[in-house]
Amino acid sequence: MKVLGFLSFLGGAYYGFQRQKGKQTVQGSVEAVLSSLLNEDIAIKGAGRTDAGVSAVSYPFAFCLSRKVDLKRLLSYFNRRLPKDISCSSLAYVDDSFDPRHSSYLKVYRYRFSVKDKLSLDSGVEAYLGDYAFDWAEFGKALDVFLGVHDFSNFTCKKEDVDGFVRDIKSIQLSFDGKSGRGEAVFSASGFMTYQIRLMMGYALRVGMGKSSLEELKRALERKPRLVTHYKAPACGLSLLEVKYEAIPYL
Repeated sequence: MKVLGFLSFLGGAYYGFQRQKGKQTVQGSVEAVLSSLLNEDIAIKGAGRTDAGVSAVSYPFAFCLSRKVDLKRLLSYFNRRLPKDISCSSLAYVDDSFDPRHSSYLKVYRYRFSVKDKLSLDSGVEAYLGDYAFDWAEFGKALDVFLGVHDFSNFTCKKEDVDGFVRDIKSIQLSFDGKSGRGEAVFSASGFMTYQIRLMMGYALRVGMGKSSLEELKRALERKPRLVTHYKAPACGLSLLEVKYEAIPYL
């Protein structure tokens, strides 16, 4: 029997979602609690990898059970046993065909940051970048460069990708408060590659700070032969907001 759940977590204490030998990860922590509660080895499958330090608001994961259990009761005990920086909002039975990664059609990430006052930070899910005279209009134009279909091989550390390096960025929504120096950008696409959002943000932030121009950004995106940019925004500002599905086959 397959169960679908949704996690929220603060990523600061973890080396990403994916299980890694000898390192604390979200997957490893969740599997340890479930295996203990259910008295069987539980392996969960998530919606995708996250970088070390990246958080999530609603992260889908699934696992299989050898027997039917009361999920409402399991959820209660599960949340009691999870580390304080991980919580689960729901558990439900789904059809065995459902895959939290491959059944999705859209992933939504948010990057939050401050370019003014460090004291304005109200949570761990925000990056303080220093006190800068920041050009929000130029920053917005820089983000717009990434919209649509592009070869993002210069904006990922992956040496190769089975699906190639072309991705379609469906939308980038920017909101900011110039007075406080705080802003956030919300990215939507069917998928993102390793470090892609952080590298896009890193370069766009340089444009906003006046350290790079829009033309330099455009050349960096289109440059051949491949040369990966090294302007990576800090992981602490990035959160997975949502993974969208056409329909979830609940039982």
